[in-house]
Amino acid sequence: MTELFEKYKDKVKNRKVKFHIKGIFNDWWDDYKIMFADKPRRPIIYKVVDKFLKCKSFLLGYSLYKCTNCDEEKIVPNTCKTRFCPSCGNKYNEDRAISIFSKLFKWSHRHVVFTIPEDLRIYFRNDRTLLKLLFDAAAITIKSWFINKYKKEKLKPAFISVLHTYGRPLNFNPHIHMILLAGGISKTGFKNIDFFAYASFRKRFMKVLLDLLEEKIGKDKFRKIKNDLYRRYPDGFYVYAPKSKFKSLKGLLTYVCRYLSRPVMAESRILDYDGKYVTFWYQRHEDDVVVIEKIHAYEFIKRLIIHIPEPNFRYIRFYGAYNNRTKIHIDVAKFMNEEQIKFKKSLNKWRCKILINFHVDPLICPKCHEEMVYYSSYTWYWR
Repeated sequence: MTELFEKYKDKVKNRKVKFHIKGIFNDWWDDYKIMFADKPRRPIIYKVVDKFLKCKSFLLGYSLYKCTNCDEEKIVPNTCKTRFCPSCGNKYNEDRAISIFSKLFKWSHRHVVFTIPEDLRIYFRNDRTLLKLLFDAAAITIKSWFINKYKKEKLKPAFISVLHTYGRPLNFNPHIHMILLAGGISKTGFKNIDFFAYASFRKRFMKVLLDLLEEKIGKDKFRKIKNDLYRRYPDGFYVYAPKSKFKSLKGLLTYVCRYLSRPVMAESRILDYDGKYVTFWYQRHEDDVVVIEKIHAYEFIKRLIIHIPEPNFRYIRFYGAYNNRTKIHIDVAKFMNEEQIKFKKSLNKWRCKILINFHVDPLICPKCHEEMVYYSSYTWYWR
């Protein structure tokens, strides 16, 4: 460990992207499938990785642009549009962040993290439909606290829950990040709340989640582990609600949303790849110590693909006054107005992103310098 750290400590500081996840998969994915053919895999994994490896190639089809002045053509290959892809996932991530920003009230918010013990992770990994119960348990915890505490005022909470399925070492560690409004909404207006009983959230969250799991899995299969967890966690499951280290609400949201749709790691964390072994780093959560790991490409692939989500599963959910179905509508200032939202969305378009990052407009004709226009699309790959 010390040798690895000394060897790569300068690269950790630089954080430059020198190795790409796609390159590692291109080298080893076919061999990986053969080597572990006897292992059961979710069908979505093969579909997503296959599309990811074809991203920005003509195998996914392309769009054709033409210059109206000189008939010069430009062919733009289609992207895979999967959350697993660093490039496409980044765009998707920014779209989701804009969606969250557009709903937020311009008021103080808290960051709350709901975690589960390692004993329970295997249930969620084996049956991905159970991940919904994490959302449900966290939501019931908050809503029931508001009902008990503010029954007369009939305050409705406002919060957004985001599911992460990974820890920093790339392990499977599902947990909920919640952006909780520091207040409540009623028909008469907004009421500020300075104190949240986070300690009570722990026991409440544990009870609700274990009850939901027992109902799904069955008493015969789950009652023993449920009783054991009650005995080992007398204070409830860990609910982390630190004082905000972020100077702004935008900083908090950027942190919560940063890996929502990208692969489970930034490519800048890959320090070395020798064609067989991948060396990467992460900062350990409990003590902020930088840890460097060197693992075989097979293990690297395994750690990434377990986090590919099931199709149509929603990793962001809106509750209370942030849910579109709420019947309470009051005049509360939003974090972003309609013009700002429109502008943010425009910046995340393909053409604009290339212009911002490379200072080149991809739709300006190289011959006559007139603007090229969309002509047609060709897609022959089933998506």
